[in-house]
Amino acid sequence: MHVEDIKAALRKRGWTLTRIAQELNVDTSAVSHTLNRQRSRRVEQAVASKLGLPPHEVWPQRYQKGRQSRLTP
Repeated sequence: MHVEDIKAALRKRGWTLTRIAQELNVDTSAVSHTLNRQRSRRVEQAVASKLGLPPHEVWPQRYQKGRQSRLTP
């Protein structure tokens, strides 16, 4: 998914990056960085769960085919 699509989907469900960051006890920039470029399994999992999707469907380019739970190097 494109980062703006992720943000829009979160907003439609009543979530903000700030609220997710507060829930995870991390800085809002950590959530933003995860959406845009940096990988954080914890943040990816939280965002994906808010969308009702597994992380490999939100960020397919980050996951190897056939191994949804493992991040690509």
